[in-house]
Amino acid sequence: MAVNTEGQQAFSIINTPMTVSAMRDNGYKSTTHALAELIDNSIEANATHIELFGLSQFSRVGQRQSVRLKELAVLDNGDGMDADILRGSLRYGIGTKRSRKGIGRFGLGLPNSSMSQARRVEVWSWRSGASNALYTWLSIDDVEKGMQEIPIPQIKPVPDIYRDESLKGLQTTGTLVVWSDLDRVQWTRASTVFKHTENFIGRMYRRFLTPPSVRLHPEDTRHNEIGSQRNITLIPIELRQNDVQVIRDDIVYVRPNDPLYLMPDTSCPEDFGPGPMFQELKGSPYKVTVKYKGQEHDVLIRASYVRPHVRDPLHPEAKWPPDVQGWQPGSTAWGKHADSNMGVSVVRAHREIDTDMSWINGYDPTERWWTVEIDFPTALDEIFGVTNNKQGAMTFQRLSYFDWKRLAQPGENSAGDVRRRLEEEGDTGVLLWEVRRQIVLAIKNMRRRIKQSRKKGGSHPDDEIAKAVAKVTAAIRRRIREGKIGDSDKEGSKGTALENLEAQIKSLVDRYHFDEQTAREMVEVTKDNKVRWIVSSQSSPAFFEVDTLPDVIQVVLNDTHPVFSHLYDLIHLDSDGLSENDMKKRLAKATAAFQILIYSWARYEDEQTDREKRKVQSTRIEWGKYAAEFFDEDDGSPRPVDLI
Repeated sequence: MAVNTEGQQAFSIINTPMTVSAMRDNGYKSTTHALAELIDNSIEANATHIELFGLSQFSRVGQRQSVRLKELAVLDNGDGMDADILRGSLRYGIGTKRSRKGIGRFGLGLPNSSMSQARRVEVWSWRSGASNALYTWLSIDDVEKGMQEIPIPQIKPVPDIYRDESLKGLQTTGTLVVWSDLDRVQWTRASTVFKHTENFIGRMYRRFLTPPSVRLHPEDTRHNEIGSQRNITLIPIELRQNDVQVIRDDIVYVRPNDPLYLMPDTSCPEDFGPGPMFQELKGSPYKVTVKYKGQEHDVLIRASYVRPHVRDPLHPEAKWPPDVQGWQPGSTAWGKHADSNMGVSVVRAHREIDTDMSWINGYDPTERWWTVEIDFPTALDEIFGVTNNKQGAMTFQRLSYFDWKRLAQPGENSAGDVRRRLEEEGDTGVLLWEVRRQIVLAIKNMRRRIKQSRKKGGSHPDDEIAKAVAKVTAAIRRRIREGKIGDSDKEGSKGTALENLEAQIKSLVDRYHFDEQTAREMVEVTKDNKVRWIVSSQSSPAFFEVDTLPDVIQVVLNDTHPVFSHLYDLIHLDSDGLSENDMKKRLAKATAAFQILIYSWARYEDEQTDREKRKVQSTRIEWGKYAAEFFDEDDGSPRPVDLI
């Protein structure tokens, strides 16, 4: 029993063995996430070459051969550490980090990540040649036996296996971290795991793995913050009795993995044709200035979406291989690559800390064809809610579900009312509201463009939509010939055909905020139709509006209304990569949503007074007549192409 200077039983603030054991459960999502902490340390130490080793031990038990992962290690050519820094690097609750600059959070990554996966971590570090490497360690077993201090570093040779098998060789300065007694690692054979690790590490460190000329937006001047281009190599080693063998064919030279698909020379297969797979959204990157603790900090939002020839083998620029002609684009190698990168990429200090899937419509396979990247400085860690192990931004993640109405108190009738109160209460989350608004606008814009660029020709759902538009157009033209003139026809007779088209373009740009090029393309493709369908956010409780424009009736579907997500959007999604069972589920949901829509009308009619009910019933009957006429119309003329 420990006693204090007054002879009383001592109660230390921290029970070291229990604390170290508890810290093992600190929430690393995977072994790769934990190893990323070591890569972070190497980058902060100015390393340009980082090698990750996995030692798989093979043994034979009777007739059966078994394999287990014996060690994981990270070797770099960074600045190295002196004795005090090396010893401090393994301390809990202190860390070596002194400022909030760079990738690190609190400087706790080495002990936290190591003990989350292994019971023992050993560190060698040198500043004047590997022969002078200082060595120390941290072991759960030793802590449980009563060890209270990190052992004083001593000079000790770097293990031969890492000295001999390093592709770069030991440099004048560097650090080697070795994990052993891997009781929490699920891996068994490093060569297998490394093949599946490249995309993850390549995405996380993409800016560090690419040359300065292509790592950022052309107008971004922060190249010096990232430093020299890094190389990360994954080296599997197999131990069989007395034989040590590097599996050369399974060595992985990590390539950048850019979810924006704007960088060259990445891990994405590019058999679709020339240029990058995505194009940047007009106006990107969007800058939102956040004022926090008296200083202004910029949050950058980049957005990109698929180029047409990537999804359409018939496009003039498409160069799809013969063996994938006729495939759904989501089933191609590049489509699967995009699927693995879905989500909003959250980048802090140039290193990705999370891929936030909460912004994605999980039922829509076309979500793979757009990406948003959020880039913020470490000074905004508290605002974004960055976790200590740098695996997420919790406050930011909640933005995807944000609804000011849920936060409103009596008397608060707008988002502005709620914001002003929260600001007075010191809620820093409101500082990200503008960030959210820009993300939502970018995603809506890209989703619309992706739908507008869907391939035409062949057997495609858009063909049926185009046929429907043709039938309606023919029916309206017949009614005009019969003398049944609508307001759109009257407006159209007042101007020339060109003037009418310009009026339609102006409506799309001024009222619905389409960019002019998109508006002109839409009007050009639909100029022979008497109806047009667009999607826009409306404050009205109606799920659609009707615009009377010269020569065209424009139906505006309100994408903030539940009908959009529960019915229209569900039916109009592409089927890239969907199984027959998934298609049946989608059809069942759409059918149920259609029934709810009709039931809502039925209830509306049921609640009317007798006098109003007769008007409503009359409206329903007249609408039914128009519907029957439009459904039964047989055009017989060449099908106009609709753009939905």
